[in-house]
Amino acid sequence: AQERDEMSARKGFTLIEILVAMTIFSVVMTAVYAGFNTGVKVWKRGERDMQAFRDARVMLALMSRELRCAFPEAGHLFYGEDKRSGKRSTDRIEFFTVRPPLQPGKGYVPRILKIAYYVKPARGGRGYVLEREEQIVTGRIPAKKQEADKNERQEQIKMERAWRCIIAADVDWLDFQYSWGKEWRPSCRQGFGLPAVVRIALEFQGEGKGAVRRRFDTAVNIPLGPGEEPPRKKGKNDRSRRQKV
Repeated sequence: AQERDEMSARKGFTLIEILVAMTIFSVVMTAVYAGFNTGVKVWKRGERDMQAFRDARVMLALMSRELRCAFPEAGHLFYGEDKRSGKRSTDRIEFFTVRPPLQPGKGYVPRILKIAYYVKPARGGRGYVLEREEQIVTGRIPAKKQEADKNERQEQIKMERAWRCIIAADVDWLDFQYSWGKEWRPSCRQGFGLPAVVRIALEFQGEGKGAVRRRFDTAVNIPLGPGEEPPRKKGKNDRSRRQKV
């Protein structure tokens, strides 16, 4: 009976043994959680990079196709605005092209479209988005005004209501450069005509402290661009930031 009581007493754990076991278990679980959390962060960062790459590829491909199909008879209405504030560039570009509309229900037949690309604040004030604006032209494109016609009223172009869509999020930088064969210019005023080359650069903002900004750029040749340098006139939309091609 005494031996049986001693064996029953040895079946339990002492307080010290329980504390040691709990300590070891806590250390192991902390290491497992740290490894899992690091893996999740790396996975999320990779997903953001892939999303940024997909958005940039789609956006640059779309813009390149539309610029290459720029409507030559509306070349004098090509417009590129240089907008910079601090470390952010939010340029705007407007041009006419011959492409099928992206609007749902408009069919797949190529039509004359007025296209605009620009960056604006996202809803809720969190970051910026790249927006595309599309208008279907239903009337005639006015001819280029001559010097004698400066005082005449500019003919209005008949177009359908603008249709807008966001094509990329977290865009922190959108910059256009224009060349007619000799140098890069930060803007293009109406009347200059189609440039020979348009260079596009965009950056996606990173998240968190020390985040890396992802930059993408490309150069688009416009087949019907004149390739001639327009006269230089200094103005607020044509700053003297010139670079040789």
